[in-house]
This record gives sequence, structure tokens and C-alpha cells, in this order.
Amino acid sequence: MQNLLLATAIADAFGAGVEFQDRDWIRQNVDFTKFVNARHTINVPEEKKSLFTKNYQAWDYTDDTEMTIGTIKALMSDESFTEELLVKKWRAEYQKGISEKGVGRNGHGSMSWYYSGEMTIDQVRDFQRDRPNPGNAPAMRAVPLGLISEELINEYAAINARATHPNINAIISSQCIARAAEFILVKKGKPSEVIAYCQEKITLNPEYKKYLDQVAQLPVYEKLNDTHFEILCGPQPIKAPYFLPGIKGVPSDSKYTTGCVLYILRNSYNAMDALRKSVHLGGDVDSVASITTAIMAEKTGLKSIPNFMLENIEGKQYLEGIGEAFTRWIKSK
Repeated sequence: MQNLLLATAIADAFGAGVEFQDRDWIRQNVDFTKFVNARHTINVPEEKKSLFTKNYQAWDYTDDTEMTIGTIKALMSDESFTEELLVKKWRAEYQKGISEKGVGRNGHGSMSWYYSGEMTIDQVRDFQRDRPNPGNAPAMRAVPLGLISEELINEYAAINARATHPNINAIISSQCIARAAEFILVKKGKPSEVIAYCQEKITLNPEYKKYLDQVAQLPVYEKLNDTHFEILCGPQPIKAPYFLPGIKGVPSDSKYTTGCVLYILRNSYNAMDALRKSVHLGGDVDSVASITTAIMAEKTGLKSIPNFMLENIEGKQYLEGIGEAFTRWIKSK
């Protein structure tokens, strides 16, 4: 589990530097030989740029890694796995970041309103409940849920989503990511069959079923064209209310994040390949990258990850310690 957590943080941090950039810009400017921080160029009104740049430092991991750690700590607590327990663990991890860094981490979306006291957790849930494009937080923190007892995966993944996003597409997304992790890491399944496995194990609504059917028919990554990207990521350039409108890439949306993850997993051969292909999608790449790179690192190891990434990642010893504890917990079950 150390590989999984280190890769989560590496891909999250590297992706955060170039998230919400256009696909074409990333392919022209990011060669993966150094960290690229383009957050100050995110195309939002000037008064909103501080949301992406304030208190940010290169190689900081974001809410993706922070909330994944919180999910793991909720599991290891052996308390009843509930929405309330998860929120408590996520908040504790957020507060830990503040105590160490002096400020909260970047990211968090609607959860930032809860952490700041602007909204109660029930108000956050109400905000996400009926959105046609629920945020991708339930997907980004669901990988550890694929490593628990098989009969609990769908239930726990639904609890993970309902803790902040009680929205059917968010629930399905959480379940898909957990099942993908289970299929590849526990069942040692062929990546080419990961979408079919999710379709077998999860009750999909018609919208989600149609989408995954289409993603399953896409060609290999190198042959993707504009029409294929429209299928995988939705309308391109991204259109409001999906974020960030006006760029080509993955919007901040649980369904499209999940479809991109499943597609990348089908088309990657190691952790670095997954990271590169995730970032090259453009848009909200840190979430896609953190999930795919984590799963592929746990499957194939970290040898493909460049040394400069391993050396610069924030909290290496902390992540390794949690990974070791999580390994012991899994083996005890």
C-alpha cells in the first residue's frame, strides 16, 4: 500500500500544477522532466485566481490525497463505517494540514464551505444532491475501498459518496473506482476487461450505462481524435456549467472523471504511463492522474516514476507509514 499512497500523492501534486489547462497547451508545454506550475494562468476572473494560487507551493498534494488518507483512516479505525465517520476523518486530516502548514490545502470544492463554516455538511449535501454534474470527490478518494471485503465494496463506496455527494452519478462513480481497484489489484484481472467488470458489479442508471458502453468502444489512446475526446470527456471545449468552460479536457464531474480513469487503466502499462496519459487529457487532471497512477503503481511498482518526483513529493515518510499500517490492517481481515 506504500506504492499506492506515494503514487496517489505524486500524481496528485504533479497534476495540480497543470490542472485546468487546455489539452493542447499541456501537450506542448509539459514533458514530465520537471515540475510545471501553471496555476497562475488558469483562465478564471482575476478576483478568483487566488482560489488556485493562494498558499499553494509546488509539490503540495491536494484534497485528492488528503481525503484518500482520511478514507483509509476511517477504515482502519474499525468504527462503524458511516458518513459521519468519514466526514470526521476528512476534517481531521484537513486540520492536520493546517497545523503543519498554517493553511488548508488547495482543492476541496464544496467541502471548503464546510471547513470554513460557511455551510453545514447537510447544506453541502443538499447542494450536490440533484446536480447534473456532481463533483468528483467521491471518485478521487474511493481507491482504498476496492481493497476491503468484496461484499462490502458497493455499500461502502455508496457511503463514501453520500457523505458529501448524495447524488446517483456520484455514488456510481465511487463504486466504479472501488471496483476497478478491486478488479486490477485484488482479482488480478485484465485491464482490458475493467469496464465490463464495473458494468457487471454495479447497478448503472441509463445515462451511465450508455456512457460506459461508448467509452468501452473507444480506440487505443494514441488513436483518439476530436470525436473520441467528445465521447470520453463530454463536449469540447468544456461548456458551462461544467468546469472549466472554454478549455479542452476533463471537466470537474464525477462521471467523466470515472470514464477517463477506466479508459486510462485499460490503456496503460505502468504507473508513469498512466500519469502521462492522464495529464495529457487536459482539464481536471490531478484527480484522474492520482487514481490511475495509484492503481498502476500498486500493480507494477514505482520503478517507472522518475526520481525527481519521488524525491520531491510532500510527506513521503508520513505516506509510507500510513501505507504500512493499511497493509497490516488489510492482512488482518
